[in-house]
Amino acid sequence: MRVALFTDTYFEINGAARTLRQVASRAHQFGVHLDVYTYGQEAKTTSEGEATVFQFNNRLAVRYYEGLRFEVIPDFRIRRTFTEQMRRAPYQLVHLATPGSIGLVGRAFAKQFRLPQIGTYHTHLADYSAMRSIPGSRRLMHRFFWWYMRWFYRDCHAVQCPTQGVADDLKAHGFLNRLGIFTRGIDTERFRPSRRTRTSAETVVSYIGRIAREKNVGWLPTVFHGQAAEVQVVGDGPDRGWLEGQLPEAQFAGYLHGDELAAAYANSDLLVFPSQTDTFGNVVLEAMASGAVPLVATGPGPSEFVTAGVNAEVCASAEEMHAKLAALIADEPRRAEMSRAARQFAESRSWDSAIGELMQAYREAAH
Repeated sequence: MRVALFTDTYFEINGAARTLRQVASRAHQFGVHLDVYTYGQEAKTTSEGEATVFQFNNRLAVRYYEGLRFEVIPDFRIRRTFTEQMRRAPYQLVHLATPGSIGLVGRAFAKQFRLPQIGTYHTHLADYSAMRSIPGSRRLMHRFFWWYMRWFYRDCHAVQCPTQGVADDLKAHGFLNRLGIFTRGIDTERFRPSRRTRTSAETVVSYIGRIAREKNVGWLPTVFHGQAAEVQVVGDGPDRGWLEGQLPEAQFAGYLHGDELAAAYANSDLLVFPSQTDTFGNVVLEAMASGAVPLVATGPGPSEFVTAGVNAEVCASAEEMHAKLAALIADEPRRAEMSRAARQFAESRSWDSAIGELMQAYREAAH
């Protein structure tokens, strides 16, 4: 089976891109040849496992912040490559992973060549756009983006969501598609407690992720205030300068990759994840695999797959997260028990199982 996947994000540092790279690297194990169509800094063709990645130049990219851009103008130079691939060995399915300009290109090709479509939903763009819009226009932007998302995914046989809560949210906003679940897995060899490198006995509490308002980082000054622990912030984003001013005692590491990132997780005893817009929260699963106990916010996303009081804590406010964090810092035996439970849960979440569900959805959509 041959599938063309269209995504506006692939090489960037975010959960959607990491998930799609896992799909590309493992699809062949399920008898699926995947071609990925995406944007980048230069035009080139590379490989991800057995998958082929066709990367096209940005033409007019809008910079959200350093390391994250959105292409505005659809690049129909992709047509030549897509047509050549259709001539050589036709695709049976188009996978629309993101609703940006390259997703629009994929949608147009699917209609032109009469190919079935399947979608995956990764990001609450309606919420993000409302947060970044000017005061007075937020409700309008929110309504517009929900209308656009319904239109974009309208012809998909199914839209696969990270959690049931996200699927319920899409249904509540008028999606008429079949809504399935494509959960996430974790590499428990890469993320594991034995990656710990620190020798200090002091408790370490971390925030790992993008430092931006849509991640609800406004909670962090309240959550970290007066805590008897070392605070570590890993990541970057448009609100880093503000957060550094609010947390002068915290250690800001910037973006980390590979073994350094795995060590940052393992060196953490606790992870705070205040985002209420994430559709899944890969960071939370990576922390659990590393033995760090997460404290997450209520709402669709990580609060759906953790078990409060067993392998994580779920908090409805910054004040509640502050109180629960203080209690865990003070109770090392309970923290150790929850750490073991977090690791045990992560060991049950394999990428092969998660991607196998998506591959089954591929086959159902193609027939």
